Amino acid sequence: MNFSRRGLFAVAPAIVVAAVATPEAGVAATTTDLAVSCDSAAAPAVLSAAKAYRTRTGVRVRVFATAPGLLLPQIERAIQNDIVFTQIATIDQAEKKGLVAPGGRVGPWRNRLVIAAAQNPAGPEGSFAVPDPSPASDIDGIAILRRLGTLPVSMIGVIDTGAVAWTLTNGGARQGLLHATEIADDDRLHAIAPVPDEVWPPILYAAVVTKLARRGDPAAFLTFLDSADGQASLHAAGLETAA
Repeated sequence: MNFSRRGLFAVAPAIVVAAVATPEAGVAATTTDLAVSCDSAAAPAVLSAAKAYRTRTGVRVRVFATAPGLLLPQIERAIQNDIVFTQIATIDQAEKKGLVAPGGRVGPWRNRLVIAAAQNPAGPEGSFAVPDPSPASDIDGIAILRRLGTLPVSMIGVIDTGAVAWTLTNGGARQGLLHATEIADDDRLHAIAPVPDEVWPPILYAAVVTKLARRGDPAAFLTFLDSADGQASLHAAGLETAA
């Protein structure tokens, strides 16, 4: 089995960091816009909900897709985040650190992990793209393939599942690991089979208001996410409501 890693800047989409200035103490914030930071893989669903919310209320929700390992450091450094939409384990950590208020979260939603391919596969036969274990990714692709027991002829290691999608659609690999949201967001891709829960635990998200929220009405957006219309927008973008 051959193993290679594509260059970070050649393959991966840029990680967007929310750099919105925190209002100074004592200065009232007048904007109704909201800043929501989310796991990169959750971004298509959060953007779908943000669009639906603006249609209903007129309030703009600015979504910042962020590597999972950078979400809490952003809040700790006072980079403006009114809401975080991320994995439940990360929100649990945030509560322990006092970065979000205990309780008040909505969810959970599941982002199903799948084996995927391009609609018109052009990669080398037997090649498979997977994310390397790193703070930029929410999965360990190599470990997943080993647990599946079907190692490919050639394994291509990339930074995250966004880079996996790029590799598949540009003919760099025949198959790869993706989230359901990434399949729903790109009609050039399709799912072949889900990854069983015993191979990798379900990826579960929730949303919560952060300690940095000083403007608009972030709780209203959480209420929308938990509503029938909000759930519909998330489902259409690939998320599932989890029990």
